[in-house]
Amino acid sequence: MDFRKKLKIRLFIAIGYIILGIAMIVTFNVIRTENNFLSSFGFALTIIGIAQIRNYLMITKNEEAMKKRQIAETDERNISIANKAKSVSFIIYVILACVSVIVLEILNKTQLAMILSGTVWVLISIYWISYWIISKKS
Repeated sequence: MDFRKKLKIRLFIAIGYIILGIAMIVTFNVIRTENNFLSSFGFALTIIGIAQIRNYLMITKNEEAMKKRQIAETDERNISIANKAKSVSFIIYVILACVSVIVLEILNKTQLAMILSGTVWVLISIYWISYWIISKKS
């Protein structure tokens, strides 16, 4: 994929983060929930989106910086490190979530345990579907 196209996709994802963040802030302030974490999470998503747009603008304005970034992102060592980090993150999340489900069940928080186990199930399902699709394309 062309690097400029890849950057443009990242720009749209950043805009999506901002939209989701603002929607979360507005929703949780209108509902006036006791849970300030959710509004803070929306604020964090908005800040991340703004930072990514800033990075996009800085990279696309400077041709030399864009070439350096493209080389860094296409370097096999960096790709390998990123893939290993994603794999380790996936495994750690699944393990921590499963342990948390057990703890939540012991604490009689069945609804939270079911929601958390559902996220694990969805994540693993997405992984296997993605794996199947990518293996068919390769």
